[in-house]
Amino acid sequence: MQKVIGWLLIALMVGCTQVDIKPPSEVGTVNNVQTLNGPAIATQLNTLYSRKFPNCNKSDSQPAFLCSGVTLRVTVKDPNNTYKVWDPSPTSVESGGISFSYLRADANFGRLAWGYGNGYILYPFLEQPAGKDQLQYLCSYPMDAWGWSRSKTEVCGPSPTYPVQSQRCQDAGVTTAAQALAVWNLPGGNPNLRQCGFDVEDHRNTLAGPAFYQSLLAKSMLGNTGFNEQNEIIVQTWLAGRANTLPVMAFFFISGGTNQGLADAQYNQRDFYNSTNPKIVVPIIRLTPPTSATGTADFKYVAADQAVTQ
Repeated sequence: MQKVIGWLLIALMVGCTQVDIKPPSEVGTVNNVQTLNGPAIATQLNTLYSRKFPNCNKSDSQPAFLCSGVTLRVTVKDPNNTYKVWDPSPTSVESGGISFSYLRADANFGRLAWGYGNGYILYPFLEQPAGKDQLQYLCSYPMDAWGWSRSKTEVCGPSPTYPVQSQRCQDAGVTTAAQALAVWNLPGGNPNLRQCGFDVEDHRNTLAGPAFYQSLLAKSMLGNTGFNEQNEIIVQTWLAGRANTLPVMAFFFISGGTNQGLADAQYNQRDFYNSTNPKIVVPIIRLTPPTSATGTADFKYVAADQAVTQ
């Protein structure tokens, strides 16, 4: 967010930050190849997951996704190989937004979107390495937003089935988790399409942090229903071909069973490495999802999983 830089400087001067903001120690460069230290990345992901911050640096203008939680996107290779998994799809280019999920200890879910088993994870802005793009988060839905049935050209737009209730939350008269839950629990219809998106855009300033936190609270208030389905965070579509500056923290796969997602994660790791100049090695991390709403996810680095090493 544009206001984050100013707040960062103030927080560093007064020494009252919620988190220790400093250049990531998990990034190193050898022979002009930037390598993200896998074990350190796994440790940091577990730390980010465990932070239940309502905001960052005790400022409502800094939503919690800037310094806590794990923002992840499931991926599947384009069969026509027209775009990379970390680049916007044609659908995202048209809509102006890219869908992610946000996993945190107080916003648990046990199944990824579409049941996929691999993807990539973004750095939170306040802890990403220098020189990376600042991505813009637009809106947050407590549950899957069913975006394919919403506006194709208006990012965070309403569904035609519920044009009033499903618009941005402040326009729909929803500012709290309890109000969002009440709309979800209305009898009949499709609650995924009926839910509104909590607006977290930069221009919302001190309203952005509380809006994001209320979306997390609403998910947790849904109990088992909330746990059985991922939430949805919309990030503004970025330009393709920016692998070197995109803040990709890790590729991941779901651990357990046959580890089917590992092969795709390895392909993505190699493809990312070959698409960067200078080269960047992004680690593959094993994600073990929580088994209940009050359970704990785990992020682990295993050397044998890596297709690219340095």
